[in-house]
Amino acid sequence: MNARFHFLFIASIHPSFMRNQWRPIAARLACAGVLALQILPLSAGTHDDLQPNYATRMTSPVDGVDIAPKLRASRSRFPMKVVILNNFYLNDHYYAAVKEACFAWVQATKNLPAGGLTLSFEDRDDARGADVVIRLCNRDQIGGFSGFTDEYGPYAVIQLAANEVNELPVSDKKLKRVAMHEFGHALGIWGHSSDPNDIMSLNDETTKPSPADINTLRLAYASRTDSSK
Repeated sequence: MNARFHFLFIASIHPSFMRNQWRPIAARLACAGVLALQILPLSAGTHDDLQPNYATRMTSPVDGVDIAPKLRASRSRFPMKVVILNNFYLNDHYYAAVKEACFAWVQATKNLPAGGLTLSFEDRDDARGADVVIRLCNRDQIGGFSGFTDEYGPYAVIQLAANEVNELPVSDKKLKRVAMHEFGHALGIWGHSSDPNDIMSLNDETTKPSPADINTLRLAYASRTDSSK
């Protein structure tokens, strides 16, 4: 069984947000690329083969809050659309950093034993039906965190702080790292690793998903495909 992830990068306003309290002041930007990511397959191999991983030793997904971690195939619909909302905080540099963060997961999965991934681009201008929504905001809006991810029905919402504690703008490098980490949550790793070499740790210096990150993610989707056989 093959799983295909399509990442649609569009600066636009997701319709469901217009019904809620978040109403970004924005005009829709023109078309952006669709990144097609093919993982072949996530369920390849036995659970014992997917080493190293931290599936059984994850800590709380919210730093400083006692919440039980979990691992699950959060994105059940493919192709998957990821929409970047265009608002006051979004600029070209931040847009590129967030897009690169998603590409980092693509890069990390390209050497999967079952064949890796393929990339293609096409133009789209429709943000409806998003599976993951990414929104830049003020740090105070997300409780002082650098980033926060939650689920609202069929889609995940990633909020990224555009400013530091001292109110200065966040650097492109840090925003990219936080986006990469939060995207791991949205994909299904609802917990943190204690290994500073993993992107799902709280180490700000980690720059890409590790083998343990990828194996942990594959375990989440292996469970789904195993149960469907």
